[in-house]
Amino acid sequence: MSRTHVDYLQSQVLPWTRAPWPHLPGCQAKLLGGDPETGAASALVRVPPGWRQVRAGWLEAGVELLVVEGELDLNGRQYAQDAYAWLPARYPFRSMETDAGAVALVFFEATPTWHDGAPPADANVADDAIEFRDAFRMPWTTEGLDRAYVTAGTRLKMLRGSATGDRSTLLLACAPHLHPHDWTGPQEVHDCAQEMFVLSGDLVSNRGPLTAGAYGWRPAGIAHGPYASRGGALALVRSWGGPLQPRWTSHDVKISREPAYRPVLPEELRGQLRQPWRPQRY
Repeated sequence: MSRTHVDYLQSQVLPWTRAPWPHLPGCQAKLLGGDPETGAASALVRVPPGWRQVRAGWLEAGVELLVVEGELDLNGRQYAQDAYAWLPARYPFRSMETDAGAVALVFFEATPTWHDGAPPADANVADDAIEFRDAFRMPWTTEGLDRAYVTAGTRLKMLRGSATGDRSTLLLACAPHLHPHDWTGPQEVHDCAQEMFVLSGDLVSNRGPLTAGAYGWRPAGIAHGPYASRGGALALVRSWGGPLQPRWTSHDVKISREPAYRPVLPEELRGQLRQPWRPQRY
């Protein structure tokens, strides 16, 4: 895997550019990360108001999406804010459109080459597809969470897979005033690759402050944390290659309420992002 470690950047600092995928003409994207060998990509995609693509076809790659703003109509079904779908390779698309416009988190598992027409006759995606989930209607749970997370008040909504399987996509929520005792605690290590996008709220970590729009991708085996939050936070978390179960380091790390920004970034961004992006508070 040739994907670059990103830990973390605020998506607000990235420019909107023309979406590089031909099946999304007229849309814009912020490329958050990707694998140049496989064509896998994570992006924010902005669909303009009145956009329509009534065109039957299919993609060679599976795609996950979560609407973060606005509404998107896919195959005649309305996806509002925090509506989710997992559509495997060869899933049949008939139409994509929006009246008001939308912004969605989109995750392609490989190069999303588009083909017009019906999928091949041997395509069988019905058992694997998750065509629609409204996260607002899902209950919060602690099932599959490490005990340390549960004790801290963390909860989840599992969108795909499981925390104990080799793949998961979930919403993770932490409570306000979360912090380790004396602002000092062990770090966590996962035996799987992990990706996170902060949807709302705030976090601080050993890498600095995070707010809504923060993105990170971390390979397996990288120690990270601990974390704290003043107002609580909601994040989308994806993992693959092993269960999303932590191992805790024997050493402790101290964090503060105003940590320094010490990100891990690809070389082309290191000179540009010396300071964290801060929202206008007052």
